[in-house]
Amino acid sequence: MQIDEPSTANDKINQIDSSTVLQINAGKKPWLTVEEQIQRLEAQGVKFELYPRDKAKAYLEKNNNYFRLKSYRKTFQKYDAGENEGKYISLDFAMLVDLSVIDFRLRQQMLPMTLDIEHFEKMRLLKRIEDEGKDGYRIVADYINSNDIKQDGKITNRVKNDINRGKTSPYIADLISSYENFCYPAWAFMEVIAFGTFLDFYKFCAEQFDGTSMRNNFYLLKSIKSMRNACAHNNCILNDLTAGKARHSSYILTRAMGPIKGISKQTRRSRLSNDRLQEIATTLYKHQEVASEGVYNHRLKELSIFANRLHKNAKYYKSNPQVIASFEFIAKLIGAWYSSPYV
Repeated sequence: MQIDEPSTANDKINQIDSSTVLQINAGKKPWLTVEEQIQRLEAQGVKFELYPRDKAKAYLEKNNNYFRLKSYRKTFQKYDAGENEGKYISLDFAMLVDLSVIDFRLRQQMLPMTLDIEHFEKMRLLKRIEDEGKDGYRIVADYINSNDIKQDGKITNRVKNDINRGKTSPYIADLISSYENFCYPAWAFMEVIAFGTFLDFYKFCAEQFDGTSMRNNFYLLKSIKSMRNACAHNNCILNDLTAGKARHSSYILTRAMGPIKGISKQTRRSRLSNDRLQEIATTLYKHQEVASEGVYNHRLKELSIFANRLHKNAKYYKSNPQVIASFEFIAKLIGAWYSSPYV
């Protein structure tokens, strides 16, 4: 005779009855075929005049994800009333494709620029530590120890955990093992920590040096870290260009834009109210400030090509001032900060 084993608490937790499954599925968006995706877009007011339906079908099958592509519609307005109420105004599938392509090319520019900034800011911090007459080992030890947290009778340290995760890396494992008991000089320490930990160490040094300029710069670097993460994770950046309320503002960035022709005080306020545009502007500004001659000149050429691409299909967006103004804003920043070879 078979004896049923008693159900454990975990078994009961893991059991989901059919009514719960129905409730979960009821809240899910249905899986759509490519033809249904196109029909859904048409129902929302998206036209296929500049980009034929058959071509759009092939694009959705081979080039881009439907849910990713349609996110670019956020910047387009909808009819408030009438027979087209709730549908998008003057939105063609070609515009979604164009924005997606520009966004891809933007990430190709922003990611290496954020990596350049990280490199040069590390160099600058090492120079500042030297200028302050600080012991490169001592300041790292003080920083690591400041992160000790006592919990349940045990001491944990997130910086040490961050470093320990690199012990399996083929790129930094040897460097990590070269120093025992986390006794790193500043130059080696910066090579084995993540960008986020570097920013925290940067802030720690700013407080040690009583450096107002360093503290201001820290907040610029936080924006650049956010941009780097977005690019590294292949997130859409240009899928929401509407004005809003930025999470933070930067006097340094606003002041740097003051001399740029065509960017008024009102334009700065409006464009920088969008977090995405603010992070793009911060990355462009910071890069041209810290990059070496060779790195700057290389990026100048690439950005010039990108700026021209922004205007390629400008006629698409005649009825969308948000897109036009945002592209002009980015192009003017590039023109002002990357207009000629490094001097």
